[in-house]
Amino acid sequence: MRNIVYYNVSLNDTLGHVADGTKLDIMALIAITLKQSFVPDEIRNKMNSLRKDGIDPRGIEHSGRWENLMSSVIFCLCGQVPLRQEVLRGRQIMMALPKELRTIENAEKIAFSILPYVLIGFKTHLDEYFQADSNIVADVATFIASLHENPTPVARSFLCAHRGKSLTEKHILIDSVPVKKAQVTLNLIKGVLVNDPWATSRSIRWYQQGSTEWACLNMFPEMFLNYLTSGRIALLLSLLRKHFVQIHEVMATPDPNQINTGLEDLDKVTLEVLSFLAEKYGEAWRLTDFSKSTTPKDALVHTALEVTLPEVVRLMPFYSAMQPGKEHQNKKTLYIAQNIESAPDSSPEQTDLIRRVIERFFEVQVMHPTAKALYETAFYYLWGQRCATRKVEIAIGIDRDHNRFQHVAWEHGYHACGKEGVATTLLYARRTAERSDGTALSDYCLRQFWR
Repeated sequence: MRNIVYYNVSLNDTLGHVADGTKLDIMALIAITLKQSFVPDEIRNKMNSLRKDGIDPRGIEHSGRWENLMSSVIFCLCGQVPLRQEVLRGRQIMMALPKELRTIENAEKIAFSILPYVLIGFKTHLDEYFQADSNIVADVATFIASLHENPTPVARSFLCAHRGKSLTEKHILIDSVPVKKAQVTLNLIKGVLVNDPWATSRSIRWYQQGSTEWACLNMFPEMFLNYLTSGRIALLLSLLRKHFVQIHEVMATPDPNQINTGLEDLDKVTLEVLSFLAEKYGEAWRLTDFSKSTTPKDALVHTALEVTLPEVVRLMPFYSAMQPGKEHQNKKTLYIAQNIESAPDSSPEQTDLIRRVIERFFEVQVMHPTAKALYETAFYYLWGQRCATRKVEIAIGIDRDHNRFQHVAWEHGYHACGKEGVATTLLYARRTAERSDGTALSDYCLRQFWR
């Protein structure tokens, strides 16, 4: 008998015929799904061809049977149809596992329980080099192997500002987080963790920007400018507060398998990064041109200059510290006055928050571009470092962008701690460039679930 713990990770409403957290035999799950009218002929034929026995969990013998079963399970969980190449990635991941995990006994524990969720959630490629929005097969195998050594995994992820767009405005926050999509992303991580056969307890922690003075550090500058120049900072803060509450409610829902889930304010991490940089590079690090600094260029600065800086330049706002200081400060004073006056809440607490939010924005924008690149690099460096020093942590990326600097910085931080034993790695969940309602697995998107 091959059992799987079911969590609905479908982006539409066609699935959900089994309760989240239910443990059942995979053939029973397939039989339930076969009764539904929406099953495409391609998948229905594969399901009907399945036999309960005679399937090698490693996919070595009778590989066609293995592929049919994997395709069927993937469809049962998410309602998307995988390409054969995507199913083959599963066999390649199994072959890339350490030898002790490739035994029949361990392969049975992995192949049709945790692996389908991994294939649904993480796009993969074979080449040993970085590709945006994809993960190296060997890294996915490393990720699974690390769970074997970690009986109490804690999955940590960071969220971006929930950006949307209207007919008249491009850079705005959405009015409300699509709770269904947030739940699907959470369910995917739950599916991975609860089907980890070696875990005795499981936790998930997401970090979301709250309605605080550091709001500008975790959104595009153009978005903040849109609210700032139109006197709507109070609205921006209100939306951030609303989004935090909505995600918190999703995370606070009790799980039938006792997975501990929670949402924390991203300020905790922001302040940690700022403190780290001030201690390492001095209090004036924000104004330092690290490309010309006499300070020795360590690996972190090198990554910031060579890998991260091009991305940071892309995100610079329409104006910067190149303006004369007096004019710059006059604009800040004017914007503070306008936004306080237009705020519906005139309480001292709200007035003070609006003032501090705008002041922080100007502080960030006078950062030298190389310093901003260093900040972005340090964020992922410290994430990797935390995973190395806090052995229970695993890293799953669900924030919008997936760039090479994130991967390089995270790996640098992880290995800088001299991590011993089985390593882990940072995996990024699936994301499509454009929204799609297609039925292929390649149309499936977990990151940026708010759009």
